[in-house]
Amino acid sequence: MPNNPLSTIIIAGSDAAVLEENVLLQLSCGISGCDSNCCRASAPIVLNPYEISLMCRESGMSYEDLLDIVDTDRAKGFPLIMLPRDPECHFRTEQGCSIYKARPLACRLFPMGRVYDGMQSRFVLLERNVCRGLAPVPAGTVGDYLKTQDVAVQIRMADRWIEFVNEIEQLPLPDKPVTSVAFHMFVYSPDTPPVPSQENASAVTSPEERFTLRLKTAMDQLPRFLCRS
Repeated sequence: MPNNPLSTIIIAGSDAAVLEENVLLQLSCGISGCDSNCCRASAPIVLNPYEISLMCRESGMSYEDLLDIVDTDRAKGFPLIMLPRDPECHFRTEQGCSIYKARPLACRLFPMGRVYDGMQSRFVLLERNVCRGLAPVPAGTVGDYLKTQDVAVQIRMADRWIEFVNEIEQLPLPDKPVTSVAFHMFVYSPDTPPVPSQENASAVTSPEERFTLRLKTAMDQLPRFLCRS
């Protein structure tokens, strides 16, 4: 694991080593000793709408079908969509992840994690994420590992989601079930157009464009919709 002293931050009552991209680590999945603790018997993964859209497209699921296999909660009217991993992730198979190309950012980063501390995004290494299946390999940097896991776009979309959440939390939206319903409709569901006009939506092709436009539309439409409710 890390070969040089690292600073730490407290996450859920435990110390977590803060990782810069130039830190040397030994991170490589191996078969020997693997018990799939990244896919089962672990805490649920909180999903953002971009990840949900990729997962639905890769699995062929509708958003309504996805809601049947995830856990949901509500905080101040804001819905949380969580992918359970206890006893195991729905998408885990004996051959591996059935949506590997669309796996969430948390899966790509494992055993690392990513947290916001003081309005700054940090990569961290949590002791509870240490996996017996990690193979001993010549040390590479955190940045090298991130490249192999193809996280650049997912990180950019995750940052955009955090910005949206911070902005939306400043609005006086009611803490009512209707707020959660509105978020599902305007923000989370990839089955609804990202803009009110289907004609405009047809010009937006990439998942990243659709996600960005969906957030922009939601910021405009949610207050109007909820003020009438």
